[in-house]
Amino acid sequence: MDAMELVMFNVNGTEWRLRDVLKLACMEGRFSAVEDSIRRAIMKEFAEQHKISIDEQEWKVKVNELRQQLGLYSAAETVAWLKARGLVMADLFESAKARLLAEKVKEIVSEDRIDAYYLKNKLSYDRAIISQLIVGSREQAQELLFQLEEGEPFYQLAQIYCLNSSSKYDGGYFGSIRRTEMSGEEESFVFSSEAGQSGGPFPIGSCFRLLYVWEVIPAALTGELRIKLADLIYEEWLNEAVKRSKVDIKLWDYLAGEQLG
Repeated sequence: MDAMELVMFNVNGTEWRLRDVLKLACMEGRFSAVEDSIRRAIMKEFAEQHKISIDEQEWKVKVNELRQQLGLYSAAETVAWLKARGLVMADLFESAKARLLAEKVKEIVSEDRIDAYYLKNKLSYDRAIISQLIVGSREQAQELLFQLEEGEPFYQLAQIYCLNSSSKYDGGYFGSIRRTEMSGEEESFVFSSEAGQSGGPFPIGSCFRLLYVWEVIPAALTGELRIKLADLIYEEWLNEAVKRSKVDIKLWDYLAGEQLG
């Protein structure tokens, strides 16, 4: 029997076969297992080529971490969870091993590139803390800017006039924002301003907004940012490695009706 014709489940007398389920997953964009498996295969190949090893203790630690992430706090819970999915303990250990290898590969791939990557993209990591006041017309925004220049508190005007409900009742407070999240005009104003300055009007959709600068925070290569950059570099490397690899996905042929063999 063709495995694709296996009945996966039955709903009120209607059978759903494996082929139907997989096709739906592909159409809805919810079928990432193939892509994830390809990425894992390439990562493992790199680990083998570079003779990356895992000692027993760190393996056990990672297994326990994985169990906790899955909400499995006892051996009985773990066995039951695995059994319900047609898995065994060896599968859990294999998953933990793959995660460990990925962490080690990420470190090798990214460790010598983080500083250069940061310097190249440094401006992208500048931040500012701002408030906003959004109104329906440029004329109204300009009039409110005049009131700000005459000493009216930004937060009071925002509570009265701001059209954005998520910030209106906080006196227009928006929070942290990066250069890439603003228009060029807004970026130029915000990152050349000192704390306490207001500016605008700036178009935003069909409306206009005024901005108040609380603080400009220049980029710094913190430990937290190093972790984020390592993730970005690893993802870029892995995506490129997938593109360079010769990948033949037989599953698509099977979904199209080709016989398994």
